[in-house]
Amino acid sequence: MNTNALWNHIESRLESQLPSWRTRADELRQLDAVEDRAAGRTWSDDEVFEALLLAVLSSNTDWSKIERVRAELSDLFSGFSLKSYAALSKAEVGDRFLPWFTARKAGSMTLRRNLVNLIDAARILLKYRATHGTADRYFTSLMERCDGDPKLAALRLGRHRTYKLTSLGVPLAAEALKNLGFDVAKPDRHVMRAVGSFGLVHFGRWTDAEASKKGFATPVPTPRRQFLAMTAVQDIAETADERVVLVDNAIWLLCAKGELHLTNQSLAEMAGERGSPYDHAEGLGGLMQRWMGKENTVEQQETLEYLLHALDEDRLSDRKLFPEELKGKSW
Repeated sequence: MNTNALWNHIESRLESQLPSWRTRADELRQLDAVEDRAAGRTWSDDEVFEALLLAVLSSNTDWSKIERVRAELSDLFSGFSLKSYAALSKAEVGDRFLPWFTARKAGSMTLRRNLVNLIDAARILLKYRATHGTADRYFTSLMERCDGDPKLAALRLGRHRTYKLTSLGVPLAAEALKNLGFDVAKPDRHVMRAVGSFGLVHFGRWTDAEASKKGFATPVPTPRRQFLAMTAVQDIAETADERVVLVDNAIWLLCAKGELHLTNQSLAEMAGERGSPYDHAEGLGGLMQRWMGKENTVEQQETLEYLLHALDEDRLSDRKLFPEELKGKSW
């Protein structure tokens, strides 16, 4: 089944079981953000902090809990003031914020840690703003260094020592980018198991072979697999002529608790019988060739080297995909 037919099946399933799914996707406000960014809009410092906060609050929880209290968050977080949050102490997180979320049953196991780490992220952005004018520039500058690819930007925000924002792993970094109007998929457990079950990305052995067939098991989220998952969702979007965030949110509605919460087996059945798993090697190779064929600027070379490192990192095999001794020969 090609990606266009798969998208038609995804749409049909959502239309039949969740007729208001497009309204649900609109309510997340990420589609509007992407359109606004494409039209040239920039984000204020406080809007940047709100985007990061919402990403952090989405971690390890049912999003409907956050939706219930979203209208109250501005008052709690001082109008989403980046400066005010950067000035907080760790103790204030426990004294002021955790009881508020607990009372509203909107907390999570990682909320304290994430909100504490968010203080450091706010301070990084505040320091950057002092030099570059706005916190939003932190992200637009990173996008420039990543050749306009938000997938690479998510990897760097979540992992790279120079660009990482404390409290953001790769999935939350992608979620923050979505909130900031960058058109990218979030490689969380929902997207990972969906593209694996659809046969779009071959993950090899999952955490539990039997559960991966019938339950909700998720492939191991290495950087390479996260990149391939984001690429797979982008491929569906491009084939269907839709925004990546819409396809990403559609997959979330298929997979998340509180939504359709389809099993891996149901997802696989939706994709139908397939031959060999969808192979992204050619797409990655083309991406490498485009970068390597450009003028060898420092930024482009840095972007290429980081991607190669990320794809080789955390492989189950000791054999690297891009060994230095084979540069110019096999890659």
